[in-house]
Formats: sequence, structure tokens, C-alpha cells
Amino acid sequence: MRYVQSISRYDAAGRRACWVNFIRRFRQEEDGGLIVLTLLLLVVMLVLGGMAVDFMRFESRRVALQSVADRAVLAAAELDQDLAPADVVVDYFDKAGFDGTIIGTPGVVDVVGSRSVSVESSLNLNTFYLRLIGIDELDAPAAAQAIEGAGNIEISLVLDISGSMNDKVDGTGGKRKYELLREAASGFVEDLLQPEYKDQVSISLVTYSANVSIGDELFAALNTGPTLLEDLDRRGRVVASFDNPARCVDFEPWEYETTVFNTSREYEQVEYFDYYTNERYSGVLEPSCPKESYEGIIPLSQNATTLTDAIKELSPRTYTAIHMGAKWGVSLLDPSMRDLLSGVPSVDAAFAGSRPSEYIAPENEATTVKYLVLMTDGENVAGRRLNANRYNTAAERLQWGNDNFNHWARYRNNTRLNDYTHTGYTANQADQRLQAICKQARDANITVFTIAMGATGHGEDEMEECASPGRYYETEGKALDTIFGQIADQITDLRLSL
Repeated sequence: MRYVQSISRYDAAGRRACWVNFIRRFRQEEDGGLIVLTLLLLVVMLVLGGMAVDFMRFESRRVALQSVADRAVLAAAELDQDLAPADVVVDYFDKAGFDGTIIGTPGVVDVVGSRSVSVESSLNLNTFYLRLIGIDELDAPAAAQAIEGAGNIEISLVLDISGSMNDKVDGTGGKRKYELLREAASGFVEDLLQPEYKDQVSISLVTYSANVSIGDELFAALNTGPTLLEDLDRRGRVVASFDNPARCVDFEPWEYETTVFNTSREYEQVEYFDYYTNERYSGVLEPSCPKESYEGIIPLSQNATTLTDAIKELSPRTYTAIHMGAKWGVSLLDPSMRDLLSGVPSVDAAFAGSRPSEYIAPENEATTVKYLVLMTDGENVAGRRLNANRYNTAAERLQWGNDNFNHWARYRNNTRLNDYTHTGYTANQADQRLQAICKQARDANITVFTIAMGATGHGEDEMEECASPGRYYETEGKALDTIFGQIADQITDLRLSL
């Protein structure tokens, strides 16, 4: 009996030892350890792969919906079709299998000579795999708007009147660049300001050479400080006085980094100063600020006669400052100028207080489309300015107002250039400012057309960089009229606006 009990106790102890050894070996065993991790990763990979499938399905359906929306509004905005525009849109969606996806009703704005049609839609797409992480459906939106005719349009027409515009153009019977520009720009204005577009199209005319003359009315509306300077003797009597007739003002470099026009700050008036006239002439023939009344800015006009009369007077002046013309052109399209321009008498009554309009229209209104049309025949060059200490008394200003620099320097005062003048900016700085304001314009959804008319290679490069995609043109001059006609057609043709 003792022997049997001893064996029983031994068997129990042995079994416990076997189990302990088994558990110890199991704990230390590494075979098959990656199976669990593999299973977890497999689940993640399946989810990620499934997400890709769902997103591809989503994008495919979204693109299809957007394509239908674009085609529908283009067809509905066509002025020649007789069906109700909203019905045309709905029919397009139904025929394409997207019935029930239109949000609300299509928007239709009909005005004389123009139609704008818009639609918003959304498609709910059930997911296969994203529902594993709690996303049961995806929303595919699509919106489109199309306009045929003029619509509401604001244009800044910015023209080069620098000295090189006096050059003759081969193959034109001896015509000069500025003569071709007069004809082409006048035709552009007449093409756009048709009676059927009344109160829809506004054109602001800006001409530039070394500076931009903004004209008496706009100059008076700006905060520029006094223009009259008087020198007094010890008894307080006026011994010299000069009222600066220049209607050009300076921009700070940072102002080219924004479309917004600062109407509150005081603008510095450009000095009345002729640096370019040959020393054989004693008077002031070509001041850096264009002096003729027709060279001043004409803002927000729909009077074709007023605009073309000014264009037909344009003549070559001094050097080229494309960036200044572009800055004023963009400013006249920016809503920040609205209040200031509302008080300018020459602004057309139909636009005073309402233009420049907002870049994005309020709900249920057609967005006004804005265009900058910028042409040059050259490239930016460094400007010359009088040193401040040579233009700080009435007597000095009177001197420069009656005698050009070259004549004065040669015959009246043997002086060095740098004693009296300095470079206001370099050509490279002017290029940088041009590209800065062009980028700001494009970012604000202003369509920028640029034209290089027999310009230098560098000038062509700068104008092409400034332009919106596909909106750059170049010509030696003969095709200028055709180019302006093509731009006018693009502005008024049927187009998608979203």
C-alpha cells in the first residue's frame, strides 16, 4: 500500500512538472508570433485599399456630375435657344442620369443682350469600405455658371505712350506704333460699348509713360496735400510761388503687393520736371508726368465718344513704366476704390457708387467679370527723379517748371547728373513690382490680357509672365487691331464663369 501511494504522489508531481515545463516552453516559443501582427496589418491594408476604391468611385462620379453641370449651363445660357433656361438645365441632368441632384432651382439672370445661368448640385455616394470606419456616404458637389453676352463687365484698358511708340512699323505704309494703337484701341472700345450692352460694360482708360497722369478730378479726390508752394521774405511777402501742375502720384513698393487701394493715406505728388528734352530747347516739353488733359485717367465710362476722342489724341512721351500703368489699372477694378470714385464727376452715373463691384457677387446676383488689358512696346527702364533738396522751395520748383534739366545743366549750370537727380527705381525693381501686382490681380480672379507690340525679348517675357494663362499676345504691330478684336470677342462670348 505504501508503494502504491508513493507512486500516486510521484505521478501527481510529475504531471505538475510537465505542465510547468509546457507553459514555460510555450511562453518562450516564438514560432507563429507574426501571425497575429499579420492579421492586424491585413485588416488595415484591406481598409486602406477599400478607401482608395471608394475615393476613386467618388472622384469619378464627381467629375461626371461637374461635366454635366458645365454642359447644362452652357446650353441654357445660349441666347439663340428658345427653351426656358431652367428647363434646359434640368433636362440635361435628367438625361445624364443625375435627376434629383440639383439643389434648389437653377439660377437665371436675363438682361438686355446677356444671360447668366447657374446651378448647384450634389450627389450622395454610398461607400463600400469607408463604412468600416464610420463613413457611410460621400457628398460629391458640383457648381457651374455660364454667361453669354456682355454680362456685367469692368475693364481697365492700360496703354503705353512711351517715346518708342513713335517708331515706324514695317509693312504698314509708314504708320507709327502709336497710330496703330489709336486705331486698334478705338475699335476695341467701340466693339464693347454697343447700345445693347448699356449699363453693363464699364471701361477705365489708363495711359502711361514714365508716370500715370490721373487727371484733375481723380487727383482732387485723393488725399494729396497742398500743391501750391510760396517763398516768403522776412516781412512775409510772397517772393516766389509755384502751383505744381503734375497730376501723378507715387506708390510705395508694398502697394504693388495688394489690389487694395489705400484711400486714406496722403499721396506724394510727383515733381514737375523735364529730364528728357534735348538741351537745344529751353522749355518744358516732356515732363515725366504727362501734362495734357486727354492723357489723364478716364474712370468707369461707357461713353465710347469720350474714350475714343482721348485715344485718338495719344502721342509718344518719355520712358516706360509698365508697373505703374498696371497698378492703376488694377486699382480701378478693386472695390476699395468705389467710395472714392463715387465722388468723381466724370464717372458714369450708372456706375457711381456701385463700381468697382465686389469680386464675388451676393447670392442670386451675377458676378461682375473684371479684365485688365495691358499693352506695351518695350520694357521697364529705370526712372529719374529730382533730389528732394533740389525741389523744396518755390523758386526751385519754378525753375524746373520753366526750364528742362538738360538745357539748364548745359547752359546755366555746369553740374553733374547725380548732384541733382537720382534713380527712383531700377528696371529690375520695376519688373518685380509689375509681376507682384499682376499676381495679385490674377489671384483676385481678374483676367489679365497682355500685348507686347514689337517689344524687346525681355519685355515680351515680362508681359507673358504677367498674363493669365492663354491671354498673352505679341505682334510687331500689324496684327494689333486683330488682337484687340480677339480680346473683345473673348470678353463678350459665351463663357463659364465658375
